[in-house]
Amino acid sequence: MDFSEPSEAVQIKKALDDFIDQEVAPLENEYDQFLGADYEKEIVDDEHRQVPEYRNIVEEIRQKSVEAGFYGMTMPEEVGGGDVDILTRAIVGEHMSNRPPGFHSSIFGGAGGPTPILLNCDERQREEYLEPLMDGEITTCFALTEPGHGSDAHHMDTRAEKDGDEWVINGQKVYITNAPYADFAMVFARTSGDDGDLSGITCFLVDKETPGFEVGKIHRAMGMTPGTHAELHFDDCRVGEEQVLGEVDAGFQSAMDWIGGGRINIAAGAVGTAEFLLDMSLEYARDRETFGKPIGHRQGISFQLAELATDIEQVRQLYRYAAWKMDNGERARKEESMAKLRGAKLANDAADIAMQVHGGAGFMKDLPIERNYRSARVFRIFEGTDEIQKRTIARELI
Repeated sequence: MDFSEPSEAVQIKKALDDFIDQEVAPLENEYDQFLGADYEKEIVDDEHRQVPEYRNIVEEIRQKSVEAGFYGMTMPEEVGGGDVDILTRAIVGEHMSNRPPGFHSSIFGGAGGPTPILLNCDERQREEYLEPLMDGEITTCFALTEPGHGSDAHHMDTRAEKDGDEWVINGQKVYITNAPYADFAMVFARTSGDDGDLSGITCFLVDKETPGFEVGKIHRAMGMTPGTHAELHFDDCRVGEEQVLGEVDAGFQSAMDWIGGGRINIAAGAVGTAEFLLDMSLEYARDRETFGKPIGHRQGISFQLAELATDIEQVRQLYRYAAWKMDNGERARKEESMAKLRGAKLANDAADIAMQVHGGAGFMKDLPIERNYRSARVFRIFEGTDEIQKRTIARELI
């Protein structure tokens, strides 16, 4: 088995480093208030919506990323993407996470950018939604989670009923990433069947100006970029048949396929973040002295770092194996859940160990450790909780 990184991944990482140095770093230096100790106060206004100055930076980086060919690189060439496979995308994601918090997270668009779900678009939908999304002219959001249903998403309460040539959507979504700024939403609603059925759920493309559709409360999330998540409300929101994405009653499987790839990306990101924190801790352990010698020479510190380095390598190989299986058309439901489960634990353990090694210094906002400590916790919740991953693994085993 070849454990070397694909040559394409190596090339993309080098190109991304150059892009960040030339295009992103100057913006980080100019607008350092959005990355400093008070970043949460600077990024959003009194309504918790991201301020125009910050939104302009995000949009500028998005446009530069489109021009450089990074934006939408995982999409097929036929729609203007780079046709990068799952393994390469994950390796690049690991590389991008191995750095302090910054504006580089806007390069790929995240949940607001291109997604393979939209390959189900018909010709008209591609022209209206997918093509401008690939060009960075508009953004979207993935509206699945509800107030009463997260892990059990197929029990959703949001309904869409047929009325002539239109569908009438009623319901509410929560914790939707990029919801306050999306030009259209991919909205999942039950259109037939019984509560809990995997079939009978349909995805609709809903424009932000559609009557009956509005953005509700903007959530305040621990450790994450403020002003990013919000509620969505649908009150007799009418959309035409032409707004159905793919087939009626077949939207849930598309959602799960997207989430599966997302779990691998989370594991890869956890490895990159943990590597960043490990390198910080190693440097500190070499330089910081107590009782006459560097703390890295003490087993209480060095053994923690040795365990962390081992865990990083384990999760790295696990997510890459899962991605390799998916790229080769093999079922990898068990492996992607394993990677996500262990990746989430790794992200939390790395932040905790880094803070412990740094002591009081790690607890201060002068270093990025405390932000990583807060942001790591959500890894165990989104894209499927720890408990859902264990259930999936158990089902695959038994």
